[in-house]
Amino acid sequence: MGAGVVAALLGLQGLAASAPIRSDVLMLLTPEGLLAGVGDGLRRGYALAMEEARVCGVKPPTLQLGWLPPEQDPRAALMVRPLPGLLIAPPAVSLVSYGLLAQELGLTVLLPLQRGSSLNGLPSLAGADRLWPVLPARSLEADRLAKGLIEEKRSRVMVIHDGSSEQIALANRFVASFSGDGGRVVGYQEGSQEIADPDARTITRLVDDVDYYRPEALVVMTAPTSPLAKAVREARWPADLTLVWPFPATEPLANAQLGVDPLSRGPGWNRFAADFQRRYNYVPSLVEATGYDTGQLAAVTARRPGDTAPWDMAWLDPKAQPRSLCAAIESRRQGGRTALKGAASQLDLGEGSAPSAELRLTPLPAAGNTPPS
Repeated sequence: MGAGVVAALLGLQGLAASAPIRSDVLMLLTPEGLLAGVGDGLRRGYALAMEEARVCGVKPPTLQLGWLPPEQDPRAALMVRPLPGLLIAPPAVSLVSYGLLAQELGLTVLLPLQRGSSLNGLPSLAGADRLWPVLPARSLEADRLAKGLIEEKRSRVMVIHDGSSEQIALANRFVASFSGDGGRVVGYQEGSQEIADPDARTITRLVDDVDYYRPEALVVMTAPTSPLAKAVREARWPADLTLVWPFPATEPLANAQLGVDPLSRGPGWNRFAADFQRRYNYVPSLVEATGYDTGQLAAVTARRPGDTAPWDMAWLDPKAQPRSLCAAIESRRQGGRTALKGAASQLDLGEGSAPSAELRLTPLPAAGNTPPS
């Protein structure tokens, strides 16, 4: 049955070539992710949730696929076809465009792979009550790092970033979170410092600043392969300084390091991962888990045949005890509110707000040192 579901999903036509047939759910993917990578993983996770819905005794909502560049306004594509009950947006879209569209058309929109700083302004957007992020915001990574440093009693840090908008947002969130927990951010200016061009002179000045201000940790908000990350790894630092990254620490250095694994987890992760690996013969990533959670939400949100009421998420109670998909579907049948056991997050999302999740820190001792037992 599972192979048939996946084959059906992979064989569906997109907006550019589809007949104007209404589907319960319309999943939009970016053109480059339609046949491989993100699109493939997202659909496999979604298909697994649909298989489980069938086991629960319900007919899954009908699905149609389409592809749309994330920067393109979806209005033109949607206005020439019957509207779905539920729209699944592609990654990294303009929340302003989708919020206005959702408000105008009365659509419920799931945002399975929206994680960036755009979520910070979501509550104030028009139509925010119809936009539902499925993944936790990346700001959660900054919060987890701040908490981890406080737990290690490293309360004096310096924060730098590479100047990109995403890393500026992460740095600012870290500073606010760390300071709110009683930590102190030091440096020649208040808050974080930008190092967009990490040339030798700039890094030498940074090393001098570290020697002068004596932070216990240097928090480096950047990508793992960026010039700034490379320059920091190659510099010589005080032996007691911990280097902190917004990604997993995997490469041993002369200094201790602290990273964070972006693979967020929810209470349903273990069961999902086992079922997915048994079904598809590979270990799922965050993308597959998000597809699964998106499918769970779609299965519970789906209206019964003949019900003409708008699709909405009024059934979701983010404070309720998370339940299995079958239990949540049964609760919805009886008209109750409920919550789901998410794989990629707690699925405690609300109107205009992203869910929370468990994030694991990745401490790495200095090269030559053995981690404590």
